[in-house]
Amino acid sequence: MPKVQTGGMTILREKSPLPMALVASIVTVEVQHEINLPAMFNFTMNMVSPSGNWQGANLDYFKPGDEITIKMGIERLQTLIVGEITAIEPRFGEYSTATIRGFDRMHRLQFGTSTKVFENLSDNDIVIQVARSAGLSVNAQGSGTEINVYVQQRQQNNYQFLLKRAAQINHELLMDGTTLIFRPSGEGKSPVKTLTFPRDLDSIDLDLRIPTQGSSVTVHSFDPATNKPISATSRSGSVQERMGGRENGYQMAGDFPDSAVSIEQLSITSVEALQVVADAQYQANLNRFIEGSASLVGDPDLVAGSNVKLSGLSQRFDGIYYIVSSTHTYGDTQGYATDVRLRRSGA
Repeated sequence: MPKVQTGGMTILREKSPLPMALVASIVTVEVQHEINLPAMFNFTMNMVSPSGNWQGANLDYFKPGDEITIKMGIERLQTLIVGEITAIEPRFGEYSTATIRGFDRMHRLQFGTSTKVFENLSDNDIVIQVARSAGLSVNAQGSGTEINVYVQQRQQNNYQFLLKRAAQINHELLMDGTTLIFRPSGEGKSPVKTLTFPRDLDSIDLDLRIPTQGSSVTVHSFDPATNKPISATSRSGSVQERMGGRENGYQMAGDFPDSAVSIEQLSITSVEALQVVADAQYQANLNRFIEGSASLVGDPDLVAGSNVKLSGLSQRFDGIYYIVSSTHTYGDTQGYATDVRLRRSGA
C-alpha cells in the first residue's frame, strides 16, 4: 500500500493547548510504548521559520515536571500518552532546534533505591504498596491470591523490583493515563482490529524460530511446615497460547529433542504458588516463537499491550499477534505513521 501523508496531532501542557506560535514550530512528534517500560515522548521545534527567519520559540514555556498530553489520529484524535517533561534540549546553530522529552509516570518508579521486607502478602498487595509509595494510583488485575510468605526488596529501585515480581508470574506493567496497571499478560486476548496485507500494511517482517527451552517447566522448593520438598510442573495446551493457530511453538517442535527445564524458587513455600510460576515461565519461553514488525499509516488503536489480527499472509502466519511495542510518529511533511513490534506463540 502506498504511504499516505495524512493525520493530525495535538499537544497539551498542563491540560491546556500550546500557543499557536509553538504549534507552528513543531516539525516532529513521537510517542513510544513498550510492555514493562515507561512510555516515552519527544517533539522537536524548528527555531527558524520556512522563510528563513528566526521565529524564537519560547523555550522557557516548558519546564521539567510539566504534564504533557499527546494525541494523534486520522479521523479522530486519541490520547497516546500523559507524561512529564524530563529533558529540554535546545541546539543552536545554522539550523536551530529544540527537543522536549519525557516519560509517563511509570518513570517515577526508577528514582532511588530501597530495601524492604514484605510478609504474607500477594503480589497484587505488594505492587499496590510499592506504587503508592511513588505517588502512583494502581489498578492491580488478576486473581492475585497466592500469598508470599517472605519477599525482600534489596537495594533496588521500585521499578526493578516490580519488574522482577511481574516476570515471575507472567504479569505486565503498563500505564493507563496516570494509573499503573499490573495485570496478567494480555497476549492472545481479543484483537482490537484486523489488518490485511497489503491493503492495511505498508510492510511486515516475521521470524519463526523453534523454541529450545521450556516445553515443560518444573519449579522446585521446600515446605518448612512439612519439612519436605515440593514442586509443580507447567500446564500447557490452552487455546489462548495458540493465538488462532493450530499449534503452539513446542508442539511444532515435536520432531526435535525435548526441551524441559527445571528451576528452583526456594522463597516460595506452597505448591499453588509454584504452579503459578511454572505456568508463567512456560509461557515466557513460548513467547519468542514468532517475532516481527509491521509499518502502516498511523493508527492510535495499535499500542503495546493490545492484540491485532493479521490476514492475507498465509495459513500459518495469519492469526492473532501481540503488540510488544509501538512507535507513533507525526511529521509536518510525512503525516502520521505507526510502527509495531509483534510476537505470537502459535501458528
